[in-house]
Amino acid sequence: MNNEFPPEKPLKPPTFADIAQAAGVCKATVSLALRNNTRISKVTRDKINRIATNLGYQLNPLVTANMAMVRKSREWHGTMPTIGLLSTWIDEQSEEKRVEWHIQNRFLMGAKRRATRLGFDFDYLEFDLAHYSNKRIQKILDNRNISGLIVTPLRFSNSELNLDWGKLAVASIGLTDNLGNIPNVYYDNFRCMQDILENLSQRGYQRIGFITDSENEMRGGHLWNAGFYEYQNRVVDSENHVPILRVLKPELQFDKTDFESMHDWYKQNKPDVIIAFRSKILDYFLNLGYKVPEEFGYMVLNWSSQTDGCSGYRQCHEEMAEVAVNIVSERLYNNDRGTLSKPRTTLLRGDFVDGFTIK
Repeated sequence: MNNEFPPEKPLKPPTFADIAQAAGVCKATVSLALRNNTRISKVTRDKINRIATNLGYQLNPLVTANMAMVRKSREWHGTMPTIGLLSTWIDEQSEEKRVEWHIQNRFLMGAKRRATRLGFDFDYLEFDLAHYSNKRIQKILDNRNISGLIVTPLRFSNSELNLDWGKLAVASIGLTDNLGNIPNVYYDNFRCMQDILENLSQRGYQRIGFITDSENEMRGGHLWNAGFYEYQNRVVDSENHVPILRVLKPELQFDKTDFESMHDWYKQNKPDVIIAFRSKILDYFLNLGYKVPEEFGYMVLNWSSQTDGCSGYRQCHEEMAEVAVNIVSERLYNNDRGTLSKPRTTLLRGDFVDGFTIK
């Protein structure tokens, strides 16, 4: 004889009909009350939520999110909002601009792909802030019915873009403090630099040098430098410390004097590998007759397919733009516009790309 009790059947979760019957209301009232809809009085909402809890009712977060999207689509009358990507980099064909434009184009590809996949209309806007006022830009956004906006890194760190943020579900790519308190997506510069230094150390490099400039420092929130110093002080023997060379003007404006200071820095410190943002510095040393990577290695922090085969760090520009679209999409669905008291920053990391400039 089997003395074991039969297994208990799992309790069936309560339905809206069960809650409605217990509360003495209709199912539609239960649905509204559980969404905290103000069309139902607070007294009734509290009563229904209390009964639902006592009956063991739990919201299904996936269903709740899906229904919120359905209701929002109905509010938009079947026409999805337009998400715009705004760039202040103009498509110039000079050699100095081609790498930066390539990066902007990666932002465009990622944002357009993600926005389209989510069902939004997409628009790309390109403005030279020297010729377009904030008022004129805002009027163009209004005329194009853009309600979601992603701002790519401003061309100059001292540029200002003061739009009517209250009209927009906005996010930015980059640490652009001069845009105000809006959500942003950026590289985890501190951790990225540490990943790079660890990779180079594992390859046998001991005297690692870093050349930076005022513009890239501002864009990176000085976190590249912080990551370099922290790793150097924690891991590298003091006799192999190489001071950071900081050039006071933007990289695209380097002149003969700047390059000569780099050469002096190299001769004085003898780094066995140099980290810089682009390959222009490498070209200078190659023109002086140095052999790379035989005499020293070289890697770029802003690696792209345009950096002529250099080793470098790929900073996942398309992925950053996709994450920015996700943030704007969420803000649109929640009718969340304008600046925030506590905006969030989403940090991404890239990956090391081998090239001919590193052993």
